[in-house]
Amino acid sequence: MVAVTREAVSRTSHWARVWGWLEAAIEAQRGRVMLWVPVALTFGVWTYFGLAREPSWIVVTPLALSGAALLWLSRGRPVLAIVAFAILGCVLAKAKVDLIATPVIHATTAERLVTGTVEDRSPSGRGRQIIVIAVEAISGMTSANTPGRLRLSATVKQGDVAIGTRIAVKAMLAPLPSPVIPGGFDYGRQLWLDGIGGTGRVVAPIEILAGETPFRLRMAAGLEGLRQSIGLRIRAVLDGVAAAIAEALITGERSSIPRNVNLSFQVSGLAHVLSISGLHMALAAGGVFWMVRAMLAAIPALARGWPIKKWAAVVALAAGLFYMLLAGSGVATQRSYIMIAVMFFAILVDRPAISVRNLALAAILILAFEPDAATQASFQMSFMAVMGLAAYYEFWSVWRQWRDDETRQLRSWPVQLAQKLGAGLLAAIMTTIVAGAMSSIPAAYHFGRMAPFSVLANGLALPVISLIIMPMALAGLVLMPLGLEAWPLWLMGKGIELMIAISDWVAGLPGASTVVHQQSPLAAIVMASGAAMLCLLRGLIRLAGPVVVAAGLLMGQAAPMPDILIDRTGATVAILDVGGNLVPAPGRKGGFSISKWLVANGEETLPAAAAKRPGWTCAADRCTALVRGKFLAYVQKEDGALDCTGVDILIASFPLRGTCKSVPIRIDRFDLWRNGAHGLSINDTGAVGITTARGEGGERPWVVVPEARTDKYKKP
Repeated sequence: MVAVTREAVSRTSHWARVWGWLEAAIEAQRGRVMLWVPVALTFGVWTYFGLAREPSWIVVTPLALSGAALLWLSRGRPVLAIVAFAILGCVLAKAKVDLIATPVIHATTAERLVTGTVEDRSPSGRGRQIIVIAVEAISGMTSANTPGRLRLSATVKQGDVAIGTRIAVKAMLAPLPSPVIPGGFDYGRQLWLDGIGGTGRVVAPIEILAGETPFRLRMAAGLEGLRQSIGLRIRAVLDGVAAAIAEALITGERSSIPRNVNLSFQVSGLAHVLSISGLHMALAAGGVFWMVRAMLAAIPALARGWPIKKWAAVVALAAGLFYMLLAGSGVATQRSYIMIAVMFFAILVDRPAISVRNLALAAILILAFEPDAATQASFQMSFMAVMGLAAYYEFWSVWRQWRDDETRQLRSWPVQLAQKLGAGLLAAIMTTIVAGAMSSIPAAYHFGRMAPFSVLANGLALPVISLIIMPMALAGLVLMPLGLEAWPLWLMGKGIELMIAISDWVAGLPGASTVVHQQSPLAAIVMASGAAMLCLLRGLIRLAGPVVVAAGLLMGQAAPMPDILIDRTGATVAILDVGGNLVPAPGRKGGFSISKWLVANGEETLPAAAAKRPGWTCAADRCTALVRGKFLAYVQKEDGALDCTGVDILIASFPLRGTCKSVPIRIDRFDLWRNGAHGLSINDTGAVGITTARGEGGERPWVVVPEARTDKYKKP
């Protein structure tokens, strides 16, 4: 009896210690609820976009009211506040989607006359351009069916139109693209969220129409003209790749960067340098802040009696705004400016410029107005990287204070100097490691690529970027009105050449190019949650973060690929061999889909090389393969009677209609037209599971439900 009592007391004492530890851990998080608000909003947005069916406001309205009620009751209850903001994130996403909703093109059309105003124009390869039109009318379509915007491809010879120009153009229209793999990246959704309801190809010269240009577009046209003028001045000093990269860093125009250079920067981990983001905004606005403050500090009367630091912050805010507008005001650039603006505003109100709270405030502002940003790679990568850096900065500040206290007790100045130099070098290395590690989580999910030597590449390239490239870019831009930009741009070009050499060297190292298996959304969410725990929690409980990240990694590795993949047009089919390698049907089209499938399967292989692997037997327009005990036949051309003897799975790029009805699984052109790309998975019992791009996309406004070409789509 005594032993039992002692055991019970011991067990009670054990649980009491655990409970006490949990209470202490929760208490340590007091005052940090704001840091979790953007995380909660993001989870709410992800929940909305992950729904299989578009929710009705009959359901969303009570949800919004419950979220508001929870927020009201959450004073002193941080868990309730986080739940409330997650609910409100879902509601915000629904409201934004309904606000920007636009009709979509449901079927390809013959030649149509489209009238509207050019809202955006960008080069697209040699002699081609992409035009985004705010549509006024489309011949043969009612206003209720007319998309708000169209994205059209045209040649420059058909008309090099400027932003703000009212035009009439004959084009063949098409629906938004669907994913190349079920559950894969949905470019069509991204276009729809930009207000674009269809794509197309211009088939005749563009006609310029009379009409008044709105102020917004006149301003955009003026900035576009300024970008083109700056590009001409850059190309007058620099040539080739150096000119293309200089133009990308100053004006945001990246279309002229060669493909091999883009690939080199992706493999080395320097791809973020080519798109104007937080790094460029920090260097540009931060450089202006430093220069203005230094010049004002050189005047003793101002330095002693006036808040020159705040004056410099105001000038830097204006410079950052100009840089954002010049760079095209892309979504990623806008987010970068908001983040840097919050930091400079903190200086104006005498708060620390770099903190997790400032990041949280910037993220909240972004998500409040653009909740769909939470689904995009640029926001996720920048937010994760800055979150990691801000958390590291907090730790670094505490450690530096302790180090300075210890250093003061030392008498030897060489030791103090060595410690400061070592600490600076360590900070630079850790900054690169932290930012790279945090941003690699969304990068692996969205792009399927890791850069194992990014720390090396960034460690070598960032000093060049920070000390030569961006300062000279800023100096060249400032001196252009005076015609004195030649020397700064020349020095910038030399820095770019050195950066390219670093990228090529790192990209050429063994193992530098690493493609990872496609991560499931759940695995990516788990890893992101673990990273947030590590950065935002206080105390030892934050060490649970790496454990959660490791669990997400294991989940991602366990995500299976379909045994058979079918292109959305039937142009090609691929199978997995016994080693898990992708084998496309040889001699077929669909190279774009195959390249995406290979990356999703974690393979760094060219489509042509993958097609040479054994697995298919082809004759004329018929290929056969044995996949996990199932006999597969892929027929690309209808030519007489089909031999369906012994076939378990029949795939045809043309309508089968009543042909081969005895085959258990038949997928033809009509199936692909209705449901997009297909994935077939065969389990150990021989059962075949089928997933489709449209099925995975659900019943959402951006998921196109195809329609047959009826009179309303035919050429009038």
